[in-house]
Amino acid sequence: MKNVLVIGSLNADLVIYTNKIPKPGETIKGEKFEINCGGKGANQAIAVSKLGSNVKMLGCVGNDANGEMLINHCRSYGVDISGVKVCECNTGVAVITVSNGDNSIILDGGANSLVTEQLIDQNIELFKWADYCLFQFEIPIRTVMHGARLAKSLGKTVIINPAPMCEFPRELLKYTDIITPNETECMTMLGREVTDYKQAIKEIVDMGVKTVIITLGSNGCVYNDGDHIKSRDVVKSNVVDTTAAGDTFVAAVINSLAQGKNINEAVDFATYASSITVSRPGASKSIPDYDEVTKYIKEML
Repeated sequence: MKNVLVIGSLNADLVIYTNKIPKPGETIKGEKFEINCGGKGANQAIAVSKLGSNVKMLGCVGNDANGEMLINHCRSYGVDISGVKVCECNTGVAVITVSNGDNSIILDGGANSLVTEQLIDQNIELFKWADYCLFQFEIPIRTVMHGARLAKSLGKTVIINPAPMCEFPRELLKYTDIITPNETECMTMLGREVTDYKQAIKEIVDMGVKTVIITLGSNGCVYNDGDHIKSRDVVKSNVVDTTAAGDTFVAAVINSLAQGKNINEAVDFATYASSITVSRPGASKSIPDYDEVTKYIKEML
């Protein structure tokens, strides 16, 4: 079994369900308010664990009830949280409005801003332990850059999930083996509107990335298998909540590759896994485990 290190965010998700997203200045009624464990880093670490790989988490939480909740939650799913530092500040918070299966999110990074280059250096043994190192952009970009450079120098496979998209040094792509932007993030990376995603993949590969997977929501994804560019449709399901769908997808890709599957098999497995996630409410609790996905695939074929 391969080892996966997730370097990223841990957030408390404050979720409310509504019939529509409110306009500026508008007050509307909501229902089913929840406080869930989330953050792209934590979601992806839990997804990796549920889907069958060894995983350790490197990040920060605050010295508050939300931080304690997140640590216990990750631990309950088999995530090694020995690399999660407790800081004297508030834990990161995401305020999420869910409407008709879609969501809008406001983030307060909190302790996630304290995932520093120094923290990376203090945890070099975690990088040595890992086979795969997975980063997102909910921690400082200079930390992502420093961690990716370190991981690559140690011969690790580096995966970047560039969400939420922000300005980043293009040098980062030199250390990246796999990048998984969605369509909006792809456009931001290229600095223009994109209508031809196959061409976009060629451009990103030319920047130094070996494998690019562009997720397109209900339109599936486009990816490259070496020099061949391919597409994969979604698996239709009753969409309840898209939170953590992207996190499930990238974790499922990593787990499949860690099991020796090729990129086509990995994308296929990830498509089924994320289809299950969107059919359930919540973040990490909506992520399926390996047995659920394999059973689902057999039922759908």
